[in-house]
Amino acid sequence: MKHKKRMLIFATLLICMVLTAAVGIRLLQLSMKHGEEITDEKYDRYYVMIADDRKSSLWKSIYQGAFEKGKSENIYVEMLGDNLDIDYSKEQLMEIAIASKVDGIIVSADESEEMTQLINQAVDNQIPVVTVYGDNTQSKRSCFVGIGSYNLGREYGKKVIEIAGSNAQVQRKEPMKVCMIVNSYTKDYGQNILCSGIQETIEEANAVSAEISYISVDDTNAFSVEESIRDIFMEEELPDVFICLNELNTTCVYQAAIDYNKVGQIHILGYYDSETILQAIDRNVIDATAAINTRQLGEYCVQALSEVYELGYSSQYLLADVEIIDDKNIKKYLEQKEEK
Repeated sequence: MKHKKRMLIFATLLICMVLTAAVGIRLLQLSMKHGEEITDEKYDRYYVMIADDRKSSLWKSIYQGAFEKGKSENIYVEMLGDNLDIDYSKEQLMEIAIASKVDGIIVSADESEEMTQLINQAVDNQIPVVTVYGDNTQSKRSCFVGIGSYNLGREYGKKVIEIAGSNAQVQRKEPMKVCMIVNSYTKDYGQNILCSGIQETIEEANAVSAEISYISVDDTNAFSVEESIRDIFMEEELPDVFICLNELNTTCVYQAAIDYNKVGQIHILGYYDSETILQAIDRNVIDATAAINTRQLGEYCVQALSEVYELGYSSQYLLADVEIIDDKNIKKYLEQKEEK
């Protein structure tokens, strides 16, 4: 009886998976048809972008860069999932894209075995894959488009040294506590490289006494990240410096600092240059943030896929520009935002 029950459960799950995939493929086909009707143009190729949080300002900007670059080359780039009624995971969207036989896939990858298999499956089906922002080093992907994680880590390290050299910190006798917020479920090798850059830069500055720790937050969704960071702020003793490695963590730490009246008592080094983060720097709540040329990231993705079609290969790595924004140059960035 137990064996029959197991078989029945397995059969039911299998049917559900097949139906989900079928519905997804059909929705994608309708989405593609809808896109053709809107543009009323015939494109040479059709690429899809698959992102973690396609609604965030960061991913909207990356997509815009890819879309405009594609349009200039008569290529249609779509953010897969935007026109679908069901909120599919990255892995499910990969399956849908492969089954739909798109011309190219741009995906925010990770180092999970499932992602490796899906990328390899796409490439084996003659669909070139470019990873962006997050990589999968073990796969057959054509190119990784991202940032120089180690160099960015060193820039964060320099800001920590600068904070340590301030009058308030010099007067303290105990080591400065530096906390890096990392995502517990994101298998991203670049995150480890970035952390190494921070740690080595601080250690090289012999005059700086700092204790570096890591706090993992539950990154399964935006709500869980917010709750994890609020739990940190409810502890009796907070670190002197928070280093955030993505936009969401930065925004959550910034909001928690306000809600728990910790502004001026802690330092925040953020990630990305959203309007909220820039305003927080202008108000001296966030010390600095890393501004990534997101449009360039998107452009490089299309460029890499086009190189595969034209040359049969592409550069293995393409790195976008990164700049640190702080109180010294914040006015310039705020003016640029207003002009846009």
